[in-house]
Amino acid sequence: MRRPSAPVRAAQAIVVVLAVLIGGVACGDSSGTDTDLVIGSAPGAAPRVAAQIYAEVLRHNGAAVASDVVTASYPRLLAGFDSGRVDLFPAFTGSLLAELAPNATDTGSDAVYAALNSALPQGVSVGDPTPVSDQLQVVVAASLASARDVDELSECSRLPAGLPVVGDRAPDPGTLAALGGVGCRFGPFRQVSSVSEVVSAVAGQNAVGLVSTLSTAGTEANLQALADATQQANGRPQASAAPADAADQPAIRAQNLVPVFSTAALTRDQIKAINKVAGELTTADLATMAERVSRDPGSVDTVVDNWLGEHSL
Repeated sequence: MRRPSAPVRAAQAIVVVLAVLIGGVACGDSSGTDTDLVIGSAPGAAPRVAAQIYAEVLRHNGAAVASDVVTASYPRLLAGFDSGRVDLFPAFTGSLLAELAPNATDTGSDAVYAALNSALPQGVSVGDPTPVSDQLQVVVAASLASARDVDELSECSRLPAGLPVVGDRAPDPGTLAALGGVGCRFGPFRQVSSVSEVVSAVAGQNAVGLVSTLSTAGTEANLQALADATQQANGRPQASAAPADAADQPAIRAQNLVPVFSTAALTRDQIKAINKVAGELTTADLATMAERVSRDPGSVDTVVDNWLGEHSL
Protein backbone atom coordinates (compact mmCIF):
# COMPACT_ATOMS: atom_id res chain seq x y z
CA MET A 1 0.00 0.00 0.00
CA ARG A 2 1.29 3.42 -0.86
CA ARG A 3 1.96 5.63 2.15
CA PRO A 4 0.41 9.14 2.20
CA SER A 5 2.71 11.96 1.27
CA ALA A 6 4.24 14.16 3.93
CA PRO A 7 1.74 17.03 3.37
CA VAL A 8 -1.16 14.61 3.65
CA ARG A 9 0.26 13.10 6.84
CA ALA A 10 0.66 16.59 8.30
CA ALA A 11 -2.93 17.47 7.44
CA GLN A 12 -4.14 14.25 9.07
CA ALA A 13 -2.17 15.04 12.21
CA ILE A 14 -3.75 18.49 12.39
CA VAL A 15 -7.21 16.95 12.07
CA VAL A 16 -6.43 14.54 14.92
CA VAL A 17 -5.14 17.37 17.15
CA LEU A 18 -8.22 19.48 16.43
CA ALA A 19 -10.50 16.55 17.22
CA VAL A 20 -8.75 16.01 20.56
CA LEU A 21 -8.97 19.71 21.40
CA ILE A 22 -12.66 19.92 20.48
CA GLY A 23 -13.36 16.76 22.46
CA GLY A 24 -11.46 18.17 25.42
CA VAL A 25 -13.46 21.39 25.36
CA ALA A 26 -16.72 19.46 25.11
CA CYS A 27 -15.73 17.25 28.03
CA GLY A 28 -14.68 20.30 30.01
CA ASP A 29 -18.06 21.96 29.42
CA SER A 30 -19.94 18.82 30.40
CA SER A 31 -17.85 18.33 33.53
CA GLY A 32 -18.41 21.95 34.55
CA THR A 33 -22.16 21.55 34.24
CA ASP A 34 -22.10 18.29 36.19
CA THR A 35 -20.27 19.94 39.08
CA ASP A 36 -22.58 22.94 39.37
CA LEU A 37 -24.35 23.08 42.73
CA VAL A 38 -28.07 22.48 42.37
CA ILE A 39 -30.45 24.33 44.69
CA GLY A 40 -33.86 22.98 45.62
CA SER A 41 -36.96 24.59 47.06
CA ALA A 42 -40.27 23.55 48.53
CA PRO A 43 -43.30 25.03 46.74
CA GLY A 44 -44.27 28.61 47.62
CA ALA A 45 -42.91 32.13 47.37
CA ALA A 46 -41.07 32.19 50.72
CA PRO A 47 -39.09 28.97 50.12
CA ARG A 48 -38.30 30.12 46.58
CA VAL A 49 -36.92 33.43 47.83
CA ALA A 50 -34.86 31.67 50.50
CA ALA A 51 -33.48 29.25 47.90
CA GLN A 52 -32.48 32.16 45.67
CA ILE A 53 -30.74 33.87 48.59
CA TYR A 54 -28.60 30.81 49.31
CA ALA A 55 -27.87 30.35 45.59
CA GLU A 56 -26.67 33.94 45.19
CA VAL A 57 -24.57 33.84 48.36
CA LEU A 58 -22.82 30.74 47.01
CA ARG A 59 -22.26 32.43 43.64
CA HIS A 60 -20.78 35.48 45.33
CA ASN A 61 -18.46 33.07 47.15
CA GLY A 62 -17.21 31.80 43.79
CA ALA A 63 -19.27 28.63 43.48
CA ALA A 64 -20.79 27.49 40.19
CA VAL A 65 -24.54 27.20 40.79
CA ALA A 66 -27.08 25.85 38.31
CA SER A 67 -29.60 28.43 37.15
CA ASP A 68 -32.62 26.14 37.50
CA VAL A 69 -34.13 25.49 40.94
CA VAL A 70 -35.61 22.05 41.65
CA THR A 71 -39.04 22.51 43.23
CA ALA A 72 -40.36 19.53 45.20
CA SER A 73 -41.53 18.34 48.60
CA TYR A 74 -39.04 17.79 51.41
CA PRO A 75 -38.97 13.98 50.94
CA ARG A 76 -38.25 14.34 47.23
CA LEU A 77 -35.57 16.96 47.84
CA LEU A 78 -33.89 14.70 50.39
CA ALA A 79 -34.02 11.84 47.89
CA GLY A 80 -32.35 14.20 45.44
CA PHE A 81 -29.23 14.22 47.61
CA ASP A 82 -28.76 10.49 46.99
CA SER A 83 -29.19 10.83 43.24
CA GLY A 84 -27.06 13.96 42.98
CA ARG A 85 -29.96 16.01 41.62
CA VAL A 86 -29.99 18.39 44.61
CA ASP A 87 -27.16 19.76 46.76
CA LEU A 88 -28.93 22.28 49.04
CA PHE A 89 -32.42 23.45 49.88
CA PRO A 90 -33.90 25.73 52.56
CA ALA A 91 -36.32 24.14 55.02
CA PHE A 92 -38.29 25.00 58.13
CA THR A 93 -37.08 22.91 61.05
CA GLY A 94 -40.42 21.79 62.47
CA SER A 95 -41.83 20.63 59.15
CA LEU A 96 -38.65 18.78 58.18
CA LEU A 97 -38.49 17.13 61.62
CA ALA A 98 -42.09 15.96 61.17
CA GLU A 99 -41.04 14.25 57.92
CA LEU A 100 -37.97 12.57 59.41
CA ALA A 101 -39.26 11.78 62.90
CA PRO A 102 -43.08 11.82 62.99
CA ASN A 103 -43.18 10.83 66.66
CA ALA A 104 -40.90 13.65 67.85
CA THR A 105 -42.54 15.85 70.48
CA ASP A 106 -40.05 18.73 70.62
CA THR A 107 -41.49 22.19 70.05
CA GLY A 108 -38.94 24.81 71.13
CA SER A 109 -36.49 26.22 68.58
CA ASP A 110 -33.38 24.75 70.19
CA ALA A 111 -35.01 21.40 70.93
CA VAL A 112 -36.39 21.06 67.40
CA TYR A 113 -33.01 21.98 65.88
CA ALA A 114 -31.22 19.41 68.05
CA ALA A 115 -33.79 16.72 67.23
CA LEU A 116 -33.54 17.53 63.53
CA ASN A 117 -29.77 17.13 63.61
CA SER A 118 -30.19 13.69 65.17
CA ALA A 119 -32.82 12.64 62.62
CA LEU A 120 -30.95 13.66 59.47
CA PRO A 121 -29.88 10.88 57.10
CA GLN A 122 -26.18 10.11 56.87
CA GLY A 123 -24.38 12.56 54.62
CA VAL A 124 -26.92 15.36 55.15
CA SER A 125 -26.26 18.43 57.30
CA VAL A 126 -28.05 21.60 58.34
CA GLY A 127 -26.44 24.99 58.66
CA ASP A 128 -27.00 27.65 61.28
CA PRO A 129 -30.66 28.33 62.07
CA THR A 130 -31.95 31.76 61.12
CA PRO A 131 -34.43 33.75 63.22
CA VAL A 132 -36.87 33.51 60.28
CA SER A 133 -39.98 31.78 61.59
CA ASP A 134 -42.88 30.13 59.79
CA GLN A 135 -44.43 29.06 63.10
CA LEU A 136 -48.20 29.02 63.31
CA GLN A 137 -49.77 31.52 65.71
CA VAL A 138 -53.27 32.02 67.05
CA VAL A 139 -54.91 35.39 66.35
CA VAL A 140 -58.19 36.69 67.75
CA ALA A 141 -60.14 39.93 67.36
CA ALA A 142 -58.42 42.68 69.33
CA SER A 143 -61.77 43.72 70.82
CA LEU A 144 -62.42 40.17 72.02
CA ALA A 145 -58.94 39.83 73.47
CA SER A 146 -59.39 43.09 75.36
CA ALA A 147 -62.84 42.14 76.65
CA ARG A 148 -61.61 38.74 77.90
CA ASP A 149 -58.19 40.03 79.05
CA VAL A 150 -56.31 37.57 76.84
CA ASP A 151 -52.92 38.19 75.27
CA GLU A 152 -51.16 34.85 75.76
CA LEU A 153 -51.99 31.42 74.41
CA SER A 154 -52.03 29.99 77.94
CA GLU A 155 -55.04 32.26 78.66
CA CYS A 156 -57.13 31.03 75.73
CA SER A 157 -59.58 29.22 78.03
CA ARG A 158 -61.05 32.67 78.75
CA LEU A 159 -62.28 32.89 75.16
CA PRO A 160 -65.81 31.73 74.27
CA ALA A 161 -65.92 27.95 73.85
CA GLY A 162 -66.52 26.46 70.43
CA LEU A 163 -65.10 29.25 68.27
CA PRO A 164 -64.04 27.60 64.99
CA VAL A 165 -60.41 27.80 63.93
CA VAL A 166 -59.78 29.15 60.43
CA GLY A 167 -56.53 29.18 58.48
CA ASP A 168 -55.17 29.27 54.96
CA ARG A 169 -53.29 26.00 55.43
CA ALA A 170 -54.14 22.84 57.34
CA PRO A 171 -52.18 22.42 60.58
CA ASP A 172 -50.71 19.10 61.57
CA PRO A 173 -52.69 17.14 64.21
CA GLY A 174 -50.02 17.88 66.80
CA THR A 175 -50.74 21.62 66.59
CA LEU A 176 -54.46 21.20 67.24
CA ALA A 177 -53.69 18.79 70.09
CA ALA A 178 -51.24 21.32 71.55
CA LEU A 179 -53.93 24.00 71.59
CA GLY A 180 -56.21 21.69 73.54
CA GLY A 181 -53.34 20.89 75.85
CA VAL A 182 -53.00 24.51 76.97
CA GLY A 183 -56.73 24.82 77.67
CA CYS A 184 -58.11 26.19 74.38
CA ARG A 185 -61.74 25.15 73.84
CA PHE A 186 -61.85 25.82 70.12
CA GLY A 187 -64.24 24.27 67.62
CA PRO A 188 -63.22 22.40 64.44
CA PHE A 189 -60.72 23.69 61.92
CA ARG A 190 -61.89 25.18 58.62
CA GLN A 191 -59.50 25.96 55.79
CA VAL A 192 -60.00 29.09 53.70
CA SER A 193 -58.25 30.20 50.53
CA SER A 194 -56.37 33.28 51.75
CA VAL A 195 -55.06 35.15 54.77
CA SER A 196 -57.47 38.00 54.01
CA GLU A 197 -60.37 35.59 54.56
CA VAL A 198 -58.85 34.60 57.89
CA VAL A 199 -58.62 38.26 58.91
CA SER A 200 -62.24 38.91 57.96
CA ALA A 201 -63.55 35.93 59.90
CA VAL A 202 -61.48 36.68 63.00
CA ALA A 203 -62.13 40.44 63.05
CA GLY A 204 -65.87 39.75 63.25
CA GLN A 205 -65.32 37.69 66.43
CA ASN A 206 -66.78 34.66 64.64
CA ALA A 207 -63.58 32.60 64.74
CA VAL A 208 -59.99 32.41 65.88
CA GLY A 209 -57.28 32.36 63.24
CA LEU A 210 -54.28 30.11 62.76
CA VAL A 211 -51.73 31.90 60.59
CA SER A 212 -48.01 31.84 59.87
CA THR A 213 -45.68 34.36 61.44
CA LEU A 214 -44.58 35.02 57.84
CA SER A 215 -48.02 36.46 57.07
CA THR A 216 -49.12 39.99 57.95
CA ALA A 217 -52.21 38.82 59.85
CA GLY A 218 -50.48 38.93 63.22
CA THR A 219 -49.75 42.64 62.81
CA GLU A 220 -53.26 43.72 61.75
CA ALA A 221 -54.48 46.52 64.03
CA ASN A 222 -57.84 44.86 64.65
CA LEU A 223 -56.30 41.48 65.54
CA GLN A 224 -54.35 40.25 68.54
CA ALA A 225 -51.74 37.50 68.22
CA LEU A 226 -51.63 35.34 71.34
CA ALA A 227 -48.06 35.04 72.57
CA ASP A 228 -46.78 31.48 72.88
CA ALA A 229 -44.37 30.50 75.67
CA THR A 230 -40.77 30.19 74.54
CA GLN A 231 -37.45 29.45 76.17
CA GLN A 232 -35.40 31.45 73.67
CA ALA A 233 -33.28 34.38 74.75
CA ASN A 234 -33.75 37.43 72.54
CA GLY A 235 -36.18 35.46 70.40
CA ARG A 236 -33.36 33.84 68.41
CA PRO A 237 -32.60 30.12 68.09
CA GLN A 238 -29.13 29.08 69.22
CA ALA A 239 -27.46 26.31 67.24
CA SER A 240 -25.43 25.04 70.19
CA ALA A 241 -27.90 25.46 73.04
CA ALA A 242 -29.14 22.43 74.96
CA PRO A 243 -32.84 21.56 74.69
CA ALA A 244 -35.00 23.21 77.35
CA ASP A 245 -37.39 21.49 79.73
CA ALA A 246 -40.79 20.68 78.24
CA ALA A 247 -42.45 23.22 80.51
CA ASP A 248 -40.34 25.98 78.96
CA GLN A 249 -41.18 25.08 75.39
CA PRO A 250 -43.92 26.69 73.26
CA ALA A 251 -47.15 24.81 72.64
CA ILE A 252 -46.83 25.12 68.86
CA ARG A 253 -43.72 23.65 67.22
CA ALA A 254 -41.02 26.07 66.11
CA GLN A 255 -40.36 26.54 62.40
CA ASN A 256 -36.99 28.20 61.86
CA LEU A 257 -35.43 28.48 58.42
CA VAL A 258 -32.22 26.47 57.91
CA PRO A 259 -30.10 25.48 54.92
CA VAL A 260 -30.10 21.70 54.39
CA PHE A 261 -27.26 20.36 52.26
CA SER A 262 -25.33 17.33 51.13
CA THR A 263 -22.31 17.33 53.40
CA ALA A 264 -19.94 16.28 50.63
CA ALA A 265 -21.20 18.91 48.18
CA LEU A 266 -20.06 22.07 49.97
CA THR A 267 -16.60 23.22 50.97
CA ARG A 268 -15.90 24.64 54.39
CA ASP A 269 -15.79 28.18 52.97
CA GLN A 270 -19.14 27.66 51.24
CA ILE A 271 -20.71 26.47 54.48
CA LYS A 272 -19.37 29.58 56.23
CA ALA A 273 -20.84 31.71 53.45
CA ILE A 274 -24.38 30.32 53.71
CA ASN A 275 -24.25 30.54 57.51
CA LYS A 276 -23.83 34.30 57.20
CA VAL A 277 -27.47 34.44 56.10
CA ALA A 278 -28.46 33.52 59.67
CA GLY A 279 -27.09 36.82 60.92
CA GLU A 280 -28.94 38.96 58.38
CA LEU A 281 -32.28 37.48 57.29
CA THR A 282 -35.35 38.18 59.44
CA THR A 283 -38.94 37.04 59.36
CA ALA A 284 -40.03 40.51 58.26
CA ASP A 285 -37.44 40.49 55.44
CA LEU A 286 -38.59 37.16 54.05
CA ALA A 287 -42.27 38.01 54.46
CA THR A 288 -41.84 41.26 52.52
CA MET A 289 -39.85 39.64 49.73
CA ALA A 290 -42.22 36.67 49.49
CA GLU A 291 -45.21 39.00 49.20
CA ARG A 292 -43.59 40.82 46.28
CA VAL A 293 -42.61 37.58 44.55
CA SER A 294 -46.08 36.09 45.03
CA ARG A 295 -47.48 39.08 43.11
CA ASP A 296 -44.76 38.90 40.44
CA PRO A 297 -42.90 35.55 40.33
CA GLY A 298 -40.50 36.87 37.72
CA SER A 299 -39.15 39.46 40.15
CA VAL A 300 -37.38 36.97 42.43
CA ASP A 301 -33.89 37.74 41.07
CA THR A 302 -34.31 41.49 41.47
CA VAL A 303 -35.91 41.24 44.89
CA VAL A 304 -33.14 38.98 46.20
CA ASP A 305 -30.33 41.00 44.60
CA ASN A 306 -31.65 44.17 46.27
CA TRP A 307 -31.75 42.47 49.65
CA LEU A 308 -28.26 41.03 49.24
CA GLY A 309 -26.93 44.47 48.33
CA GLU A 310 -28.50 46.04 51.41
CA HIS A 311 -26.87 43.40 53.63
CA SER A 312 -23.47 43.23 51.91
CA LEU A 313 -23.82 39.55 51.08
